[in-house]
Amino acid sequence: MSTVIKKVILFLLICTASHLAQQKNVIYLQWDDIIDRSLNENLILKTALLDYEIQNLETWKALSNFLPSVGYQGMFTKNLELPVFIFMGQRFVVGTNYSFQHALNLTLPIFTGGSRFFNYNIQKEIKKSLAEELKGKEEETVYSALQAYYGVILANSISNAAKEAVDVSKANLEQVEKFYDAGAATELDLQRARAQYFSTLPQFESALSNKHLSAQRLKLILNINLEDSLVIRDTLSTRMLLDEFENNTLEELLSYSKEFRSDIKSLYHQIEATEEGEKIALGQFAPSIFLTASIQHQAQLDNVDVAWSDYIRSKSLMLSVNFPLFEGGRRVLDYQIAKIRTDQMKIAAKAANDQASIDVEQNYYSYKESLKNLKSYEEALKQSKESLRLSNLLYFEGMSTQLDVLNAQLLYNNSKTQYLQGIYNHNVTQLALLKSIGQLNKIWE
Repeated sequence: MSTVIKKVILFLLICTASHLAQQKNVIYLQWDDIIDRSLNENLILKTALLDYEIQNLETWKALSNFLPSVGYQGMFTKNLELPVFIFMGQRFVVGTNYSFQHALNLTLPIFTGGSRFFNYNIQKEIKKSLAEELKGKEEETVYSALQAYYGVILANSISNAAKEAVDVSKANLEQVEKFYDAGAATELDLQRARAQYFSTLPQFESALSNKHLSAQRLKLILNINLEDSLVIRDTLSTRMLLDEFENNTLEELLSYSKEFRSDIKSLYHQIEATEEGEKIALGQFAPSIFLTASIQHQAQLDNVDVAWSDYIRSKSLMLSVNFPLFEGGRRVLDYQIAKIRTDQMKIAAKAANDQASIDVEQNYYSYKESLKNLKSYEEALKQSKESLRLSNLLYFEGMSTQLDVLNAQLLYNNSKTQYLQGIYNHNVTQLALLKSIGQLNKIWE
């Protein structure tokens, strides 16, 4: 009986594992895939696109204010008590017990102080502003995705380097143990080799954790199921992304920033919108003119048995002018508020321009620094690798101490990590510089 139960449990475990394996997908990614997925799958970008679509409808809605309003009204009245007039001793009842009315009304605003036209201009400027914001969010999303992508590659490379450091220190420990057993190494050499080996294990575990978390961050940006597995097809290598901007001066890059940055363009459109808001506030001082046309059919009966012949038709055309003379100063206050909002937007635009200049300068110097550092890291890696080789060779020949080997190992590990980090910085600073001058879209368009 117990054997049958064990077989059933084993079968259920196999089925469950198979089902879970089917649910877990393997996603293969490379450079172009990152850009395509970030532009098409990112949730924040989809939300921004919906905001733009809403504003597009708001623009059409503003145009609808120029059209007349047409409405139908149907009304049935039961008079519970009719008015009675007494004249010369006689009672006269006025009206009927029932009233039926149908009306078709048309209202056309002829002049509203320009508010409809100005509101349409506002909606157009907001639409343009959101279009620029959408471009900016596209650049921000692609930048974040590529930064996370390079972060995954860097984490993979660092974890491999950490694994290599563990293997090297372990091999060194085994060699020292052999020398110690043969009497060619001291107790101190053995303790140092053990300390070096065990010190690499936490670094390796940390590298594995960073590798997992960096992959999860990339999945989040690309809207990939967190349970899926990623396979990165690219390796960590230098990539020239600046192209025609490689040799531009800082002043030229600053001018590109003022010309192409989407967030700056968006703010300028918002300034235009607030200035149109001032005109709406001024338009409140002007009269409003409306044209109203109406056609009515009304029947007055003492019973509910109404026929079409009982209705009496009437037509009317009315032109109304509304000129508010005093409203407690509300219109003056509205105009002052509109002026303040325009001033706020101009201040925000100036602050954004200044911040954009700082971003360009920071990213420009960061790129130049990463370019120089990468060459230094590459040379340091070559020298440390050769130093480690010579240290191991000399120690094996008895011409060097274990301390020299350990120092060479530590220098090599640090140099390799710095070199990998230098490649990452070189690529990411280029992306940041392109983003700061509003030209990151050049890498996918």
